[in-house]
Amino acid sequence: MIEEMIAKGMKAPGWERDMRNNRLPDILIITFLTFLSLICFFPFYYVAIVSFANPISFMNQVLYILPYSFDLSGYKLLFEERSVLSSVSVSVFTTLVGTILSILITAMSAYGLSKKGAPFRRLFMTMILITMFFGGQLIPYYVLIKSLKLIDSVWVLILPMMTNTFYLIILKNYFLSLPASLEESAKIDGANDIHIFYRIVVPISLPILASITLFFAVDKWNEWWHAMLFINTKAKWPLQMMLREILANITNASISPVGKLMMAKYKNMNPQTVKMAAILVTAIPILIVYPLLQRYFTKGILIGSIKE
Repeated sequence: MIEEMIAKGMKAPGWERDMRNNRLPDILIITFLTFLSLICFFPFYYVAIVSFANPISFMNQVLYILPYSFDLSGYKLLFEERSVLSSVSVSVFTTLVGTILSILITAMSAYGLSKKGAPFRRLFMTMILITMFFGGQLIPYYVLIKSLKLIDSVWVLILPMMTNTFYLIILKNYFLSLPASLEESAKIDGANDIHIFYRIVVPISLPILASITLFFAVDKWNEWWHAMLFINTKAKWPLQMMLREILANITNASISPVGKLMMAKYKNMNPQTVKMAAILVTAIPILIVYPLLQRYFTKGILIGSIKE
């Protein structure tokens, strides 16, 4: 009956009701995802409009959810300090150099640990896993950094965090999933392990390497803890540490001499607008890089987390 009606171009009774019933789940899913996207987007929107808000206009609004005003005083306060510009160069250096070294060391280590015939493979893997669950306390760590002559050096922001155990395990699991025939055929042609790694393994591992590179870049860019502990010279501070100092001075303006000077220069300055400006300044570089690596992100983590 239905087949005959379809053949004649006729529509079965109740087809409109069936179509509406089929669309209802899609409408509910789209509505829910749209609402969830707005919830995720709102904090970034709020940070942006408050960072550009006029302090007086911001304080006069009970709930500042629309861009009622436009003012760059928060950004002027940040970038009029020469130390902020020097800290930007430090952060760029540590992010670029640190990310390159970290992904290089981590990838080579993971590739070596993925070789089942490698000597002491299990011992090295066990020692690496121990560092994931147990760590030394602050005093032994400080003694170690001092013995390596990294106190008050920019390299203290790079070398101690050269690799990450979690990222290394993800890469190792991915390298284990690669077919052995790739390496066997390359060795028949006379390639050694170094040529196999750089000319075969790395090109087919770009999705997961791009994902791990993004993780390392975010870690390096947001680094401030080691600077607070080990760097004494203000000119060597990264951007995060410098902004933290500026925000602390503004927040504690009533007791900080530096904060009093800054607030005297910007009498109508609201600390909240400066905080939001600092957040936006630190987030923009990562927001620019992330879309470039987004297409590798999901695929890279998925293939690195599954072991066949």
